[in-house]
Amino acid sequence: MSVKRMEDQLSVRWRYNAGPGALIWQLMFTGRGALVGQKRLASSRQALFFSIDTRTGDVLSDDYLLTDPVHPVRDGWFTGLETTGRNLAYCYAYQPDSPEHQGIRAVDLRKGRLVWSRQDIVFAANLDHELLVYKPSVFAGFPERHFLLVNPLTGADIRVIGTDALTVNTIREEVVPEEDRQQVILPEFVTEGMVVERLALDRAGISAEARCEVIVRGTLTAAALHEPGESPGTWNSFLKVWRHDRSLYAECMEESVERPPLNNFLIRRNNLYYIKNKEELVCVALS
Repeated sequence: MSVKRMEDQLSVRWRYNAGPGALIWQLMFTGRGALVGQKRLASSRQALFFSIDTRTGDVLSDDYLLTDPVHPVRDGWFTGLETTGRNLAYCYAYQPDSPEHQGIRAVDLRKGRLVWSRQDIVFAANLDHELLVYKPSVFAGFPERHFLLVNPLTGADIRVIGTDALTVNTIREEVVPEEDRQQVILPEFVTEGMVVERLALDRAGISAEARCEVIVRGTLTAAALHEPGESPGTWNSFLKVWRHDRSLYAECMEESVERPPLNNFLIRRNNLYYIKNKEELVCVALS
């Protein structure tokens, strides 16, 4: 390979390994340059949180078990990330014997510290300077939601909206989608009508029949290609990145697995993030 060709290749900025048997389950970004995520260890029924400095790859906190001395979170297995703020991650638990979320716990994952918690509210939307939440209740046998706005830094009430559907809908119309708010570009599974993505794949010599997820950003294309493995019922998945028709990066994400790893990569600003073998998070510099 020539010197010029080597310069054109993308390089890994950092890697984070969640540990043997871990499944990296959720990833989000705070407004102050941190990536926060959840990893799940099925063998020990643990759901743990971690935080990484996106610029350096330094692990800010790891193996954080969500605990709440005022509102206990059972074993922590049924928890997850709702949204993020400037330096906080907002976590949820579940209502007993229900798929509905319950409570909000604001955690500074840079320090592994619970900042505030409320068990009486459920997250609805992130308005940056306010959180839209609701209190579930029952009236005459029918479920109701009483909405209010709370301070994202303290959890204190700012404004009570109640059951005023018109006001709630007006607020919801102004909500920025979570991926846009966090400046994240997610892949789309390529279908026949996606002209731009089909042309990008064609330039790279990838057949129209290929099963793949793609992000096209200007002249740069990133794709996860999912191909049948050697053993029946198995899949191999490869991440490939190219500009125009020139290959810049390629790696096997998983091989010989029962299900292909869908939605396992994204682009944020000048970084590409992907999950390799379920337990490793890789950050690739795009410039």
